[in-house]
Amino acid sequence: KEVTLLGQNVNSYHDKTTGSNSYEPSNPGFKNMYKRSGEGMYFTDLMDAVSLIDSSVRIRFTSPHPKDFPERLLDLIAERVNLCNSVHLPAQSGSKTVLERMRRGYDAESYLKVVDAARSKIEGVSISSDFITGFCGETEEEHCKTLELMERVRYDQAFMFKYSMRGKTHAHRRMEDDVEEKVKGRRLEEVIEVFRRNVQAKNEEEEMGQERVVLVEGTAKRSTAENRTLTGR
Repeated sequence: KEVTLLGQNVNSYHDKTTGSNSYEPSNPGFKNMYKRSGEGMYFTDLMDAVSLIDSSVRIRFTSPHPKDFPERLLDLIAERVNLCNSVHLPAQSGSKTVLERMRRGYDAESYLKVVDAARSKIEGVSISSDFITGFCGETEEEHCKTLELMERVRYDQAFMFKYSMRGKTHAHRRMEDDVEEKVKGRRLEEVIEVFRRNVQAKNEEEEMGQERVVLVEGTAKRSTAENRTLTGR
């Protein structure tokens, strides 16, 4: 069995009615748009409590923000066998200037410190991410910074999309969706190619001959009577 703790920026959880811990960001390079302070129960405390309910139930969480992965949380994931050793770190871009325009509150250097901390603490950790190509004003140089980040991290999974303007956002109010669609598409293809090349190489280097515990969720959509396949993770 598997339980997923679900929420937007789920690891920013803070219950002020109970607990006595203080807020800890991933590292000093992260800035919060909204002030976080005060005692209470934070996400690490929640994960601690949930993981103790039934050690046979696997625990995942999504979708987090890179700013809220303190060492205490990474240490807990490494310690508890039922906390899945997969960490989703949505980068969105590898460019400092694009990240500033997105108001993400970090740069690639601070982000990479979280990646390195996760890999040093959690054995066999799987790291996934989100990427957007063609954000407002994105230049070729800024796009190449994203490719460099992907080459550096070598993600195990990634969700990659072309930028599409959404209403009632900071970008919608203050910026122009000025990257041509064909440029967005070409950059997305380059991002996907870098991801696929790296994940294939990484799997060949690290996964050949390994045994893994998997959760089978059912029959795959493309399964046939002649070639029955299952889906899971």
